[in-house]
Amino acid sequence: MNVLNHLKKHQELYAVLAIALLARLLYFFDFHEIWWDSGVYLGMAKYLWSAGSAGLWEHIRPVLWPLLIGVAWWLKLNMVWFARVFELVISMISIALVYALGRKLFSQRAAVIASILWAFSAIGFYLSFHEYTELPAVTLVLAALLAFTDERWAWAGVFASLAFLMKFPAGIFVPVLVIALLAQKRWRALLPFGIGFAVPTAAFLVFNQLMYGTAFGPLIDAHASILSVLGCNVLRYQPWWQYVVWIFTDNLLNVAAIGGIALVVARGKKQQVLPVLALVIPAVYFMQMHCREYRYLVLFLPMVSLFAGAGIAAAGDWLNRKRLWTAVVLVVVAASVFQGVLFYQGNERLTPDLAAEQYDHWLGGRHIDGEIWSSNPVVSVYTDAPVQKIYYPLYEQGSATDFTNYLRAHAGRVGAVLLDNCGGGIICPQGDVHCAEQLNATRSILNQNFKQVFFAQSGNCWYSIYAH
Repeated sequence: MNVLNHLKKHQELYAVLAIALLARLLYFFDFHEIWWDSGVYLGMAKYLWSAGSAGLWEHIRPVLWPLLIGVAWWLKLNMVWFARVFELVISMISIALVYALGRKLFSQRAAVIASILWAFSAIGFYLSFHEYTELPAVTLVLAALLAFTDERWAWAGVFASLAFLMKFPAGIFVPVLVIALLAQKRWRALLPFGIGFAVPTAAFLVFNQLMYGTAFGPLIDAHASILSVLGCNVLRYQPWWQYVVWIFTDNLLNVAAIGGIALVVARGKKQQVLPVLALVIPAVYFMQMHCREYRYLVLFLPMVSLFAGAGIAAAGDWLNRKRLWTAVVLVVVAASVFQGVLFYQGNERLTPDLAAEQYDHWLGGRHIDGEIWSSNPVVSVYTDAPVQKIYYPLYEQGSATDFTNYLRAHAGRVGAVLLDNCGGGIICPQGDVHCAEQLNATRSILNQNFKQVFFAQSGNCWYSIYAH
């Protein structure tokens, strides 16, 4: 009876979850390209669970995601499929968490609308088919916010820490929660929250100390890397206001968030300080960063959904008749599903690029005598051999020269070298003439000492593999 009462009480949520799950399953088994960061995390998962005898490693990345998905590799399961199922489940959990937060902070109607907007967020829907850390991280952020509203301070700290260990920029929600505690004058809650945050974080810092000899080195290096990475800082540079544009291209109904924020400010309720801080502080933080990517928006996009839900629900409250409210819900569902699916179909590669796929899979099933060096981490997904990185941490004059000199001195140690100009791993910074010279020198040495065993071109992209 309790179960039936629960289902009846939250029937709108389960309807949203059912539609969201069905929409994702319709595309789940289609081709989905493995992106750069996905390749890194899958390679790191192998490295962690093999104690370094497989995969690759980047010390500037958080370790929680590879630690979780690496369980599948250790169990000899298909890690890519495992990660995608994991993300599917996480997507459903995040929708339920947005609904729960909406009920706590606003109203039942606001919760329903917010859950719909988040379930079919164009960017969130798109990322749910890839193995990136944004959705797991924001799910942990939502769990921290919900624990906070339930006054479970230690759990709020634990979830905030895990979100940070899933994606470092998610750590911005730690000051959000601390400021919310101070604003509500909950001084005693600071201690359990701090302890909850400290325990998982301390384990990570001890890991860093043991592995690198410095507890905070990876964080410092990660910050330096994000400031200099070529992709988002130069090739895909966006102005500070681009996040505002992305909010409305994600779902045009997000414009209702303006009304929701106005309502919260007008009411001035203390418990609604939290969602305001959870929207404003992360938004300002990401806007001021020079590296701006649409996927960073995911970390605070559920807050936009909550405020938009509040705004639409307030307008819907004028419609006292049940049928009219149902019509509002159906319109929100239809508009959101349409925008989410349209964005997915317009951005997802629906058919494989044969040249890229052959290149990525070339190592699979092959035994290579000697070291494997690659300019693209995705190749590590298809081999259990250890892969050395040409691109890391940044491909410029220094790293290009180092690899060229290494080839000159140790060509006999190297079993295979995989180069491509499409992933971005060997794209030199603009104006770095010496980097381009060193890349030409590298290719010259490879042609002299190795055999080109694979070459393919697709558009402006070329893929080349050298081996003995």
